Amino acid sequence: MDNINVIHLNCKSWRVKAMLAAILSFSIIFSAHAAPWVDGGDHRLRHHIQLLADKNIITVPVTTWPLMWSGVIHDVKQADYSNLDEESLWSLRYVKHAFARQTEGALRFSGQLSAAESVNAVKHFADNRREQSEAKASIDWMGDKFAVHIAGTYAEQPQDGNKWRADGSYISYALGNWAFSAGAIDRWWGPGWGSSLTLSNNARPIPGLSLQRRNSDAFNFGSPWLSWLSYIGPWQFTSIAGQLEANRHIPDAYFLGARFSFRPLNSVELAFSRTAQWGGEGRPQSLSSLKDLIIGNDNRGDSGIALDGSNEPGNQQATIDARYSFAISQTHNAMYFQFTGEDEAGGLPSRGMLQLGLESSFLYRNTQHRLVLEVSDTTSESYSDERPNYAYEHGIYRSGYRYKGRPIGASIDNDSRLVSFMANHYLTSGKQLSWSVSKVDLNADTTNVDAPGGSVFGGGGVVKIAKIQYSVPVNAYWQLSFAYQYASDLFLFNNEVLDSSGSMILDFRF
Repeated sequence: MDNINVIHLNCKSWRVKAMLAAILSFSIIFSAHAAPWVDGGDHRLRHHIQLLADKNIITVPVTTWPLMWSGVIHDVKQADYSNLDEESLWSLRYVKHAFARQTEGALRFSGQLSAAESVNAVKHFADNRREQSEAKASIDWMGDKFAVHIAGTYAEQPQDGNKWRADGSYISYALGNWAFSAGAIDRWWGPGWGSSLTLSNNARPIPGLSLQRRNSDAFNFGSPWLSWLSYIGPWQFTSIAGQLEANRHIPDAYFLGARFSFRPLNSVELAFSRTAQWGGEGRPQSLSSLKDLIIGNDNRGDSGIALDGSNEPGNQQATIDARYSFAISQTHNAMYFQFTGEDEAGGLPSRGMLQLGLESSFLYRNTQHRLVLEVSDTTSESYSDERPNYAYEHGIYRSGYRYKGRPIGASIDNDSRLVSFMANHYLTSGKQLSWSVSKVDLNADTTNVDAPGGSVFGGGGVVKIAKIQYSVPVNAYWQLSFAYQYASDLFLFNNEVLDSSGSMILDFRF
């Protein structure tokens, strides 16, 4: 059995294409029903969902994106509207509106046109643009069991050389309380609004397979021996298995990940995540190697693992994050942290990176406001004895924790520190004003490991960045956004010199 390889995720095979075509044809016999999940990247919708979660109107975990619609909309429909304040009613109406917009009609069309003076290098949760100019279009259909989303992007002068992309495309099938999906889906794991150290939407989505729980109901066992499991509260689990690009140091390596999040208290959400690079050309890909990776038997000198690393299973990260919410007067606030370890010690993540955040939301003068102060440090063990050129790097998987030229985790890559104050203001008219001020020390030690690894920010340096964006709905189908980003100094990103720049984005949905 040790010589059995995991099935290659190669969608170029005519058999896979025929299978997908058959599934798509079969799926149209179902009636329109419901979108499977809330996509990441929508700051306004995330704000309203988070507000309702902080008020315990939404009870499911909400720090894993995409976020399944079924648990969210169930809680929204169960809400007692008679005793709610104006702020809660506003958020409930908006979430119901967003759900209806994503489920009405048999087919839905959406798209985005964006034009800017430079690529988007330091990305936040709501930054959906990567390249300088992009044109996106998608069509989706939802049935009782199947969901199909076909998306295409044309990027002008892309840094990775891929002008035409199918990012965002997927097919999903619901079986019981689980959703099985295949596609290239943007993900965001963690409570941060500016960064996620483990998995973010910074890099292009990695194509692969995923499994996610649809409803986040708490355990409910009849046995008294298992009744204690109900104390973890509502819980969510998601896992992914994808394949990285061919033009890297270890071609076609696999990317694996799993996340378990839960709410033991109304005010607390906890999560544990693991991601790994495994297999690839010239590396062990047997079931035995995969088992060693899963159980953590992957350090050189461990049982059966050679000191020269010849059979080392892979490169892993483990993450712990938590968010605690509390109310002060008429404000709803939270503290959160995320710790991502590059190694393991005593069964816990070690030699890690750290993120801390503080946020507050409130209603003032007929406008909802959300303020966030966030600090992310991607230097390994920056809180003790710093280890530069360690995070997001690996001696075997030398291309590092990156995909298509961008970090899979925090956009600032390794050995960097980002301090950001972000503010979003949501008006009843649908208009939105967003702004942020940041100080980022890129590649602080100014050194890099040898290619093909190393920070995408080259020589590094301290840059102060201020960004402002104004979004206005033109009508029920169109929204126009204008943004300007000021950078105090020039900085290098993938060998391209970046400066201050303006951008314009047009979103549409039918």
